[in-house]
Amino acid sequence: MIMKNFDRHYTTNRAPFGLFYHAAWFTQPHHKEGFIKFLDKINQMNDVYIVTNWQALQWVRDPTPLSRMNTFQPFQCNYSDRPKRCNNPKVCNLWHKSGVRYMRTCQPCPEIYPWTGKSGIRSSRIDNDLEVADSTN
Repeated sequence: MIMKNFDRHYTTNRAPFGLFYHAAWFTQPHHKEGFIKFLDKINQMNDVYIVTNWQALQWVRDPTPLSRMNTFQPFQCNYSDRPKRCNNPKVCNLWHKSGVRYMRTCQPCPEIYPWTGKSGIRSSRIDNDLEVADSTN
């Protein structure tokens, strides 16, 4: 099915074909195997690129012909400005609602468990405003 959907994009208007999957989808072996076969097949096509959303937008902003794609800067893989990978994260034990939550981070442990609308810093204005709103409800 995924190849059929891809072909529809490829043979008509060539609109970008988004690949948006939840990690749980890949827990089924046949899903993972089929997806890898799909990637292998389209990777053999000389006019198909597997790129991030940001890279696709850069191409839309600066459409570049296939003959110059090997020098199109956003599609290059030199990311020297990326931060180094964290190989030894801290485990933070934080109270949240009815129990302890554990999180791993290479940053200092937050004062409170970060959650929707909460930064993890007790003294932050947004957290204080949310706590006041929560207490009035």
